[in-house]
Amino acid sequence: MSRNRLIFLGITAAISFLYVYMTWIFAPPEAELLEYIRIFFQHVAPALVAYGAFGGTLICGVMYLWKGDLKYDILGAASLKLGLLFTTITLLTGMMWADAAWGTPWNWDPRETTTLILWVAYACILAYRASVSDRESRAQFGSIFGIVAFPMVILSYLSIRIWETLHPIVIEPTGLQMEIEHGMTLIVSMIAVTMIALILIDLTYKVDSVQEKLMRIRMSWS
Repeated sequence: MSRNRLIFLGITAAISFLYVYMTWIFAPPEAELLEYIRIFFQHVAPALVAYGAFGGTLICGVMYLWKGDLKYDILGAASLKLGLLFTTITLLTGMMWADAAWGTPWNWDPRETTTLILWVAYACILAYRASVSDRESRAQFGSIFGIVAFPMVILSYLSIRIWETLHPIVIEPTGLQMEIEHGMTLIVSMIAVTMIALILIDLTYKVDSVQEKLMRIRMSWS
């Protein structure tokens, strides 16, 4: 492992410990939600990171269709897997938050519904990729589907501004609409989760690249 990667891992570990400390000790209870506010810090960052990961899938899809280099497809698939993982976390923590704030874990709120549709769309892409044995077809159509699905990311993000919704709007152009301690914790959570996501994408990319090379060797022997 390179020196730069070790440094990045060390910084990520330090910020992650700070994130845990601020979430469970530093941040005070909220006036109405009390201790349930801590769910919020496990919810927002994964949601935004998932959006970013699907954006990475979009960019890699465009690059693969343009360049035809399989490394872009492998990286795009890694971003897709990470995006699905973090969308799952978003949905689960969102249901926990909704149960505490609104009295029921699922309300068919526009943000909940569009995020669920988003999850289903990218889960279908991942299922397609797993079901197709031809490498070129998987890469080509997987890239196209990753591009076509991205508008759902935009719709999910904008849903709380397009429709009337129970979901709070905490990030405004004027700043974060919350107490300063909660805002500081949210910012640290975003940094920590983003760095963890980058490590996971890099690891997934490396593992999938090795699997691809082994598959090519196996095919050359058959």
